[in-house]
Amino acid sequence: MPLPVDLRVALSPLSTYRHLMAEPVRGSWLRALERPALVAVIIGTAVTISSARRASLGLVLMGIVCWSFVVAVQWLIGLAVIRRARGRPMSVPRCVELLFLGHLPWTMWTLVMVGLYTFTPLPIGQAAQGLSLVTPAIWTTIIVWAFCRTALGCTPARARVLTLAHQAMTWTAFSIYVFLVSGIWARFLALVGA
Repeated sequence: MPLPVDLRVALSPLSTYRHLMAEPVRGSWLRALERPALVAVIIGTAVTISSARRASLGLVLMGIVCWSFVVAVQWLIGLAVIRRARGRPMSVPRCVELLFLGHLPWTMWTLVMVGLYTFTPLPIGQAAQGLSLVTPAIWTTIIVWAFCRTALGCTPARARVLTLAHQAMTWTAFSIYVFLVSGIWARFLALVGA
């Protein structure tokens, strides 16, 4: 029995993307939304369970709607990177679909962190939370580079540039979110006496 395609992309991104490119699949915008929708369901359900400790249909649907902005931002970042690849061998919708196949590191991180918070008494400090981001960040960088090399048809140097752009946009969006919701600005102003 073959491994699921998401797992194959995570374990061997370059060869898996090459294999997927050889398949006679035409991309469509509907297919380009399927995987992001699944990611939104996972994030919304996980956040709902971690905060409410239960998963009623209404709460899960609200969680999906409220947290879908995360996937929308990722989708827009992916679209920006894909559009910068001139002469790509595939359609934009197919490229979006293939890019979201590389989401497994962050999906696993989300599920592990929610599992630890929700189902164990383990205290997880901020330093541990920050360090836990390293593995999926590096893993995703490797997957995005392989995506740029294969699905976007980039040279190694161009793939590095687009991967760097993808990661810079992703971490900038993440940092802005953390800045806005954590109250860091208010704490800073209080600290300086403003």
